[in-house]
Amino acid sequence: MLGRKLAVATVFAAVAALTGAGVAAGARTTAAPPGAAAPAVADAVPRFDHIVVVPFENKDYGDVIGSSAAPYINSLASQGASFTQSFGVTHPSQGNYVALFSGSQQGVTDDSCPKNLTGKANLGSQLIAAGLTFKGYSEGMPSDGFTGCSSSDGAYVRKHNPWVDFDNVPAASNVRYSTFPTDYSQLPTVSFVVPDMCNDMHGMSGCSASIPTGDSWLRDNLDGYAQWAKTHNSLLVVTFDEDNFSSVNQIATVLVGAGVRTGTTSQQINHYNLLRTIEDAYGLTPLGNAASAAPITGIWTTSPSPSPTPSPTGSPSPSPSPSPTGTPAGIVNGGFEYGTFNGWTRTGTTAVADVPHSGAYSGATGATTPTNGDSVLSQTFTAPPGASKLTIWWKGDCRDTVKYAWATVVVKHNTSGTTATPLPRTCIANGGWQQVTDTLTPGHSYTVQLVNHDDNYPGDPSITWFDDLTVS
Repeated sequence: MLGRKLAVATVFAAVAALTGAGVAAGARTTAAPPGAAAPAVADAVPRFDHIVVVPFENKDYGDVIGSSAAPYINSLASQGASFTQSFGVTHPSQGNYVALFSGSQQGVTDDSCPKNLTGKANLGSQLIAAGLTFKGYSEGMPSDGFTGCSSSDGAYVRKHNPWVDFDNVPAASNVRYSTFPTDYSQLPTVSFVVPDMCNDMHGMSGCSASIPTGDSWLRDNLDGYAQWAKTHNSLLVVTFDEDNFSSVNQIATVLVGAGVRTGTTSQQINHYNLLRTIEDAYGLTPLGNAASAAPITGIWTTSPSPSPTPSPTGSPSPSPSPSPTGTPAGIVNGGFEYGTFNGWTRTGTTAVADVPHSGAYSGATGATTPTNGDSVLSQTFTAPPGASKLTIWWKGDCRDTVKYAWATVVVKHNTSGTTATPLPRTCIANGGWQQVTDTLTPGHSYTVQLVNHDDNYPGDPSITWFDDLTVS
């Protein structure tokens, strides 16, 4: 056996230096300028850990996008996907909220209160039935679980809070905005955040100019989440219920978060498309008009594929040389909860596996049967402001010795030109989940490589699972 091992090891020493990387199956690429890496665009809606939807009130598209009255929303538009063809479905307000939440206006044609919708399926009831969570956070609401039509000062109105109308959404899902968590990891799967009548741009007596007030409110209250979402597999949706009562009903809609391509998009959408997108993210059956509405596509990105560079030393570790420019801030899909390899490039034998450290999935390299050489998941990212640490969880099942099979984690510090090995070559049979870390510098580019090596000898395969890669 030792003679066989030496022969095989010699072959792999020559081959390992030529490790390549590919885009996940099913992805398509968009055109890029000459010399630039082409971003891959995935049509499937990712599965986010958290989605927060913030609806504002009664403003035309042109009064918001490109307007000096809304500098923060325009800043968000430059950080994510901004829709040039987004529309409300009706007038006045209440029917739009009900449509976005349930896929139908449910016969609601005015703003009268109360509306009592008995036994009607909706996004909240769907999420809860699927074992997920939902909450609506309403600013100015007098108390959690409140079902009245308005607060005494008129700042809160039930017509902007559709989940109260449905008897199958529990009172515990209807809460005050003051309970919105500062630890965003504690958010429910999907949240709606509804500003009060002073801050939702609709305007009410005693409030200052509506668009600047709402824009500042969004910045002061949700920018922390918007920036956090980019590196924590989460999404912020900013939209409007309707325009200012025109027949066109064109509104601003902006999506910012993990794996969202930056730029404008001309896909025509309305509230039903947005609902369909959220439902698709969690494998829910589309409701009502959402069933015939297309989900949002063309904005979900994967990392550019790095160009493999042969190593003159014959090192068995893969040696891609990715460009440090144009890379996402923080890890994309670090928990593999999209159920795909969105954000990752792959070499060798890899799979999305139901062997998670947390959540539903992990990324597996190698297999429970022998594989040939390095199997690698890699991703290039930029450490965002305030980031100082990369955390990775791994679990191995290596049935050989570290001389012939191993797990390793390599982090290339592209900006400084150095390399770290948070997990040196290790071979453990039936191991448990363990954590490794690396130190980051904000603004620097990094490439993380998650590696399983196997020498393809019958009877002693090697597989490694990786999960919960986070930047903090």
